[in-house]
Amino acid sequence: MAAFIRMYEPHEAREDTVVFPAMRDVIPPKEFTKMAETFEDEEHRRFGAAGFTGIVGQVADIEKTLGIYDLNQFTPRV
Repeated sequence: MAAFIRMYEPHEAREDTVVFPAMRDVIPPKEFTKMAETFEDEEHRRFGAAGFTGIVGQVADIEKTLGIYDLNQFTPRV
């Protein structure tokens, strides 16, 4: 897990600060909009009418059932 985190954190940072912002510069606006619509359609195909938001709600319900919803109980106090 530590190796994955060591790899993923800089990867994610580059996506957020370099790759995704640059996409708007190289993809024409109409194509960018079409891509967004395609992703939205796929989200609803996979996750149902509520999409990602519905899945987040389901995960929250599972976390509440398991007693792990409140992250403060796992966060060290400084």
